[in-house]
Amino acid sequence: MNAVVDLKNISKRFGSVEVLSNVSMELRAGRVHALAGANGAGKSTLVKIFAGVHQPDAGTIRVDGVEVTIAGTADARRQGISVIHQHPALFPDLTVAENIFVGRQPTRLGRIDWPEMRRNAGALIDRIGMKVDVDARVKDLGVAERQAVAIAAALSSEVRVLIMDEPTSAISAHELEQFFAVVERLKKEGVAILFITHFLDEIFAISDDITVLRSGKHIVTAVAADLTPASVITHMIGTATDDLFPTWPANIGKTVLSVDGLCGADGFDDISFDVRAGEIIGFFGLVGAGRSEVAEAIFGLRKTLSGSIAIDGRKQSIRSPREAIEQGISLVPEDRHEQGLVLQFPNRANTSLALLRRISDIFGRIRGEREETLAETYSRRLGVVATGIEQLTGTLSGGNQQKVLLAKWLALEPRVLILDQPTRGVDVGAKADIYRIISELASAGLAIILIGDDPDEVMAMSNRVLVFRNGRIAARFERGAFDREGMLTAAAHSPVHSLNGEAA
Repeated sequence: MNAVVDLKNISKRFGSVEVLSNVSMELRAGRVHALAGANGAGKSTLVKIFAGVHQPDAGTIRVDGVEVTIAGTADARRQGISVIHQHPALFPDLTVAENIFVGRQPTRLGRIDWPEMRRNAGALIDRIGMKVDVDARVKDLGVAERQAVAIAAALSSEVRVLIMDEPTSAISAHELEQFFAVVERLKKEGVAILFITHFLDEIFAISDDITVLRSGKHIVTAVAADLTPASVITHMIGTATDDLFPTWPANIGKTVLSVDGLCGADGFDDISFDVRAGEIIGFFGLVGAGRSEVAEAIFGLRKTLSGSIAIDGRKQSIRSPREAIEQGISLVPEDRHEQGLVLQFPNRANTSLALLRRISDIFGRIRGEREETLAETYSRRLGVVATGIEQLTGTLSGGNQQKVLLAKWLALEPRVLILDQPTRGVDVGAKADIYRIISELASAGLAIILIGDDPDEVMAMSNRVLVFRNGRIAARFERGAFDREGMLTAAAHSPVHSLNGEAA
């Protein structure tokens, strides 16, 4: 089968930095080609070259075997190439039909032919097998439905190559099934699809071919059946998957945090545990099991009804995050965009956001030199890849945003660090960096609570694991006796027993 689009030896440089070096790729009709790579691998730049946003410094692009230049996004569409982004560029107050044909509305006698536009929009929605009202406002649609509108808009231009850049990062499991069904329909119609995602299970569920980039270089292209998730990770990060989770010396000290019989109005009851210096306690469970609610209660974000929280054996009344911070507790929240960072701020301002009082003078003015030193120190320590501390945080990759969020809370020099889903939405390379940072913090004596959905991640990083279900601790496991099946059973079904044989 001949390639619809063929890239040969594509290179691209920004200033002194070469972001792509001799990268080649073929996209074929009726096949899904996955593009994998860690943050900074060059995926986004390659997509922008496909879309005509950037011009390559070297190499050739052929469409149907004919060498072409893609001179902008409009030219890309004329040549049958369309890009669907993670957050589609739709107009929320316009209808589905209006979004599909915006700027290209059918006309009759010099006026927009509204009935024709609605009929054509309905036909496109039917073509991809989604049930979406063409008269509905886009702002009232779910994420998967918005993606369907963006795909329908691409199909309205007779797309032959559809590039999907992180289209599944914010959709539910049910919506994911709908999305995959749409992709299968497009494959059968002969559309060539380039699929970019951080999630390896999605890559192997839907892809026919896989290309891996690392540091701007082409590492491998193969049929998906000839690769495994482990081999893809190895190609992405340049090391075996066994090295993804670091080992650290277990130098566990005295108890720092003790929670006894904690109950709250938000659905958790009789929660008791302790965390020692240098120890990582894993909180595992399904969404809604009460893990985050307990963490937020410890941090003073949620009201407790009974029970106690103690630091170094002394009971504390923690009624606000400020009081938690004063007791040496930091919480890295689950949603870095809504709860953790101000994306319009530079890295410098986000790093210092939680300790402005400490770096201000008696008149409340921020001491710029102290703030800059703080930001530069933690940027180096955590390996934030950026142009500098003045780069806007919203322009960073997801993994580097997460590192800035870690820096914000580590700058407080806490004794207890609560991490709620710290690797959510970041690629495998950034995950490896974050795992290393967590293990180094534990080695330095920090008491850590790690909340996660991935049982393998929680087991690999934790000394002990508490399994939550329905607001209670359903099971407890010690390292050396971790039981993946037992953890999943405790989280989803009936209670299991703890390591010593007593019901949890």
